[in-house]
Amino acid sequence: MSSQESMEKKEVKKGLLEKFPTPIKKLFNWGRSYSIWPIHFVTGCCSPEFMQLFGPRYDLERWGVLPMMSTRQSDTIIFVGNVSRKMMKRALRLYEQMPEPKNVVVIGACATSKGPFPESYSLVRVKDYMKVDVYVAGCPPKPEAQAYGILKLRKRILEGEEG
Repeated sequence: MSSQESMEKKEVKKGLLEKFPTPIKKLFNWGRSYSIWPIHFVTGCCSPEFMQLFGPRYDLERWGVLPMMSTRQSDTIIFVGNVSRKMMKRALRLYEQMPEPKNVVVIGACATSKGPFPESYSLVRVKDYMKVDVYVAGCPPKPEAQAYGILKLRKRILEGEEG
């Protein structure tokens, strides 16, 4: 099979949502924007800041962000902290198991650009392996910035811009 034929097959394969009229797509996106169910990879020094998001002060569950343990039910994957090559292999497997449409959020300098370890042979940037929807900058980013990143993802979903 040539690469041209494989490209045509990818174009033909569309989700169920693409077959519906625009008002139904907007209604579906509105519902999805208020029920973001992420799985997360939390490593390194950003983890204490990330843990605060689900505590009583920030409480992301009130915004509809409910962490899931199963990739079959999740629609978002959140990377926080260092991402090694070995970890990325597992993350790609979980990413492939997630149902469409799926989103990727990258939090912190290490997952975005290897942070203070730019010459490291074992760390990777998430954007080199999958399409990233939202970046949250900082080393480590404050919980307010991380919550703002989740709200930006909600806005992208509502407008139908995500991948």
